[in-house]
Amino acid sequence: MGVNGMEVRPISEGVVDGTGHHHILVNIGPRYPKGAVIPNDDINRHFGAGQTEAELDLEPGKYKLTLQFADANHRSFGNTMSHSIDITVE
Repeated sequence: MGVNGMEVRPISEGVVDGTGHHHILVNIGPRYPKGAVIPNDDINRHFGAGQTEAELDLEPGKYKLTLQFADANHRSFGNTMSHSIDITVE
């Protein structure tokens, strides 16, 4: 996982301008708008320790994965800080 124009930091450092952490959204429709808090559940995976790599355990099927960057309070930076891909797990 990567980001341009921001720095990845763990949430334990608090909200710092220009920093945040990654979330992977599994089969979520529209991305979270800027300022919306991203829930923490099975379809919204949080990487608050500042991780830039992850393995997802997904059942076979088709998925839309969205990488969404957010601040230490899990507030989305919006569409400009997200990207989606479609994958098939066999």
